[in-house]
Amino acid sequence: MDLLAILKDYFNRIKRRLILNGYYTCQIKDGKSLGAAFIDWFFISLIIVLFFYITIFNSTQNISVTLILTFVLLFIYLFLLIYIKGKVREKSIFKIDEKIKDEQIRKRIEKWNYEDFSLFIKGMLEKYYETSFFHGDSNIDFIGKINDEVYGVKCIKGSWDDKIHLKDIEGFIGEMKNRNIHEGIIVTNSNFDQDIKEHIDYMMMDFEYIKHVLKEIGEFPTKEDVEDLIISEHETRKKDIKEGFSINRRDKIYKFLLLSLVLYITSSYVTYSLYYRVMAFISFTLGTFIGIYNLAKYMKRTRENRL
Repeated sequence: MDLLAILKDYFNRIKRRLILNGYYTCQIKDGKSLGAAFIDWFFISLIIVLFFYITIFNSTQNISVTLILTFVLLFIYLFLLIYIKGKVREKSIFKIDEKIKDEQIRKRIEKWNYEDFSLFIKGMLEKYYETSFFHGDSNIDFIGKINDEVYGVKCIKGSWDDKIHLKDIEGFIGEMKNRNIHEGIIVTNSNFDQDIKEHIDYMMMDFEYIKHVLKEIGEFPTKEDVEDLIISEHETRKKDIKEGFSINRRDKIYKFLLLSLVLYITSSYVTYSLYYRVMAFISFTLGTFIGIYNLAKYMKRTRENRL
C-alpha cells in the first residue's frame, strides 16, 4: 500500500470519527453541535481557571506561587472532568446505540406480515436451540424437539402496545392438549398480560426476549452496524443539502423566472420601483443562466450517449 493510500485511509478514519462524535454529542446535548459543546466547555473552564487564579493570588500575593498552584488545580480539574465525563459519555453512547439497534429490529418486524414474522421466529429458534421446527396447523405454527422434548410454537404479531391475553391463545392451548404436547413456546413482538402468566407454564417470548435471543445467535445489530448507519444517514443528509443548493434542478429556473415577473409587475406600484426592477433583472438573469447551463449539460449527455 503506497503512502497516498495510507494517508487517505487515515483521514477517512478521522472523518468517520468526527462524524460519529458530532452525532453522539448532538444526541447527548439535545441538538447542540460538537463545536457549540466545545465552546461551552472552553468558557466554563476559563471561568474556573480565573477563579482559581484570583482566589490563590488574594491568599498568597505571589504571582509565581499563584501560577504553579493554578496549573496544578487546572490539571486535576481537567483530569477529573475528562475521566468523569468520559464515563458518562460512554454510558450515554451505549444507550443511544441500543436505541438505534432496537429501532432497526422494530422497523424490520413492522414491514413483515404474519407469515414473514413466523418464518423469522422459526429461523431464530432453530439457530438458538440448534434444532429443526416443522409447520403445524392453524393453531400451532411449528412443532419441533428441544432436548428430546416435543415443543409446540405459537407466533403472534401485533402492534407494539398490544397485550396478549389468555383468550388469544385458547386455540393453541386446545390443540396442544389434543396432540398431547406438554411444552410450548409463545412468541410475540408485543407483551403478555398477567392472566397468561398466571394460568399457563409455557415459555413466553416478548420483544425483549426476542432481542436477547438475537444477541445470543449473533443476529442483533452490532456497534459497527450502528456506526455505519449513522455515517450513511449523514451522507444522505449531506447529499440532500447539496441537491437543495444545486443549480441542476429545473424547478429553480421556474422559480427565478416567476420571481422576476412578479418583481417587475410589482415595481409599477411601489415607491422604490428601480430597486424592484433591478432585482427582477437579477432573478431573470439567474433563471436564464441556470436554463442555459441545464440545456448545455443535457446536450452534452445526449451526444455522449449517441457515441
